[in-house]
Amino acid sequence: MRLGTKLLFALVVSLASLFPLASSLVRAATVAEVAAKIRSLKAPERIAHLLKGAQAEGELAYYGTLPIDEFLPLARVYNSRYRAMALNHYFSPREGILNRALTEARAGRHAVDVVQVDLSYGYQLLNANLVQAYQIPGAARYFDGTFDPAGNWHSMYSLTTALIYNTQSLKPEQAPKSYDELLSPMWKGKMLFDPEAGFILAALEEAWGRDKAVNYLTRLAKQDLSFRRGGTLTTQVVSSGEYPIGIAINGETSAAIREKGAPLGFKVLAPAIVKPEGFFVMKNAPHPHAALLFAEWVLSDEAQNFLAATLGKGVALKGVKSKFKEFQVKPDYVVNPKLGANLTTYIQDFRKIVGAP
Repeated sequence: MRLGTKLLFALVVSLASLFPLASSLVRAATVAEVAAKIRSLKAPERIAHLLKGAQAEGELAYYGTLPIDEFLPLARVYNSRYRAMALNHYFSPREGILNRALTEARAGRHAVDVVQVDLSYGYQLLNANLVQAYQIPGAARYFDGTFDPAGNWHSMYSLTTALIYNTQSLKPEQAPKSYDELLSPMWKGKMLFDPEAGFILAALEEAWGRDKAVNYLTRLAKQDLSFRRGGTLTTQVVSSGEYPIGIAINGETSAAIREKGAPLGFKVLAPAIVKPEGFFVMKNAPHPHAALLFAEWVLSDEAQNFLAATLGKGVALKGVKSKFKEFQVKPDYVVNPKLGANLTTYIQDFRKIVGAP
């Protein structure tokens, strides 16, 4: 090998060895330190600072229950604004998301930057002290109860609890419009309920008081309810016409099935219940600039409008037009981390009251 070639090769190797060092220097800052540094900056300067750091970090690790076929178009919109950054998505049901995040943290392996999961389960991240508080500017534009004023969690998107009915069996004017109407003799033996819908008991309890809520569900149980676990199964059964009514499903999720031709209609009963998909910035995020940049973006008007209008998600940002307008309601009850700590008890009480097997 010629001397000149050797020197060039040595120079390339030496320069390459600097990149991991530079990357580690960027990652050395914690999320808390980055957040403190940008706190006083105006929006353009704040985003510019985060973008510079995020581009040096090069990637974001996202753990969430948002399906891959929905995450990918969201990521494309993000990358059209902020290029040269890999969005690494780990998808799993909520138990898988929590188990992975908690297990990695116990092992001292901090691999995740942001987590998106049902708020009633996300409380476990808060209890484990894994979350970094970060207050998004303009949070007051969100409905009350859909974000933590201290910044520990935000609503990335939400799912609206709705009654579902088969439109080949019932006309819209025939479908029940209130919880009280479900007690009519005409619906006896014709309704499905999720045996683990403990959040319904919690919502009715807050709206009506414990005694009235328990009394109502006791009367409802006499309607010869049938039980199917999960909104997906309930939607399939109602679509088939086997049962004309499902009492409580995630409206936006089932509406996407209606778009494919399923004969489904919906009614949002009062109290209107919303279940946010919580968004958490992790305290030990390995890519702190990328984590905060994504947090700023995914809670912005641009991302929230895309989630609502294109992906059909419910959002808590006021004034955003949803793809599925029947779920564009002001919530009366928002499922939040406080419920999570008592969710098992609510589910047990609910099952006992309604006679679920």
